[in-house]
Amino acid sequence: MITINIAADAKYPFDRTALRNHLEKILEAHQLKDGIEVEVEVVGKRKMSQIHQTYMQVAGPTDVLSFPLNDPADDRPFLMPPDGILRMGDIVICYPEAVTEALEKQIKVDIQIQFLAEHGLMHLLGFHHE
Repeated sequence: MITINIAADAKYPFDRTALRNHLEKILEAHQLKDGIEVEVEVVGKRKMSQIHQTYMQVAGPTDVLSFPLNDPADDRPFLMPPDGILRMGDIVICYPEAVTEALEKQIKVDIQIQFLAEHGLMHLLGFHHE
């Protein structure tokens, strides 16, 4: 079973079911269909700015950050946890930044949030832009 946990303040209106379904399809396309867990948090500019500064040493908000639970520099094989659930990591999305980007692209905010979550998920899967 794939578990996508989504945490967001109620003031951020977006389709959580569509987001969950979108990420599940991506995981399934990468042959990850069972025992997978991903955390998604949708935050405001203040919290994203704090996270961005703390972990990236960059001031101000960004649209998405991802935090894999595995260390990409560690080439040892991954050991399955005792409960059999592979916890991939966290994706943090800044809702106000997603709204701004959606307006610029003239797309629905839900589509932009799915795009940002997919980008974060690809980082959790080990794909990085050069």
